[in-house]
Amino acid sequence: MGRNAIQTNDLIMKVLVTGHRGFIGRYVFADWRSTEGYKVHGIDHPDDISDFNISGNIKAGDYDLVVHLAAWADIRESMEKPAEYYENNVAKAKRLFDWCGETGTRLLYASSSAVDGNYWENPYAMSKWVNEQMAPPNSVGMRFTTVYGPDSRNNMLYGMLKEGTAKYITNHKRDWIHVKDVCRAIRYLAEKTDVNGPVPVGYGESIPVRKLAEAFGQGDLPVKEYTPGEVDDNVADISIMLSTGWKPKINILDTV
Repeated sequence: MGRNAIQTNDLIMKVLVTGHRGFIGRYVFADWRSTEGYKVHGIDHPDDISDFNISGNIKAGDYDLVVHLAAWADIRESMEKPAEYYENNVAKAKRLFDWCGETGTRLLYASSSAVDGNYWENPYAMSKWVNEQMAPPNSVGMRFTTVYGPDSRNNMLYGMLKEGTAKYITNHKRDWIHVKDVCRAIRYLAEKTDVNGPVPVGYGESIPVRKLAEAFGQGDLPVKEYTPGEVDDNVADISIMLSTGWKPKINILDTV
């Protein structure tokens, strides 16, 4: 896929990215702003998202595509703050989702592979399931697996292993996908307007947490047997993504 913009009625594509200062959002925003032919706008503050178009000034056609990446995304934290996760991930996104549905604007939004499991067991996964239920027809719920890369959250296992701050590992397997592969996946989905609904986005292969820890020379960390709300394996079926012509390029073990 080239670096030229998607054209809509011979006009430059106008894109809104929410959460453009977050981990994934920073990469997506920078990638699209560096591509000739896109006009990209970002919003990040929760009030700007919850009050989206409250004045009614944003009309159909002002944006050709909305990429919604703003969310709270920590399973363990969500167990302690369920109401806050519903408020931030569901209630504050509703006006944006409704506007996309009313105007027919295509929406790509961050969902999670956690929805595939017992999503009712943790508030984060439940919030993403609700997002999928309220999404308009012309939308894609990108069910990301475990996204990693430079500048990932310091409470994520990859970052802690890299910094040598991990206190324990688990017996889980995880499908790790690099943030740059996520950026590419979003670009492909923006072009494939015939793809809608939930779409798994991952590497397509799960790796035991212990194997990753061993690659970092930390395979002797103690094992935590039970972590509430987390599934044992989150490997993604990436057949839909592969059908778009996209495929992941970066294996996590090659980044160690």
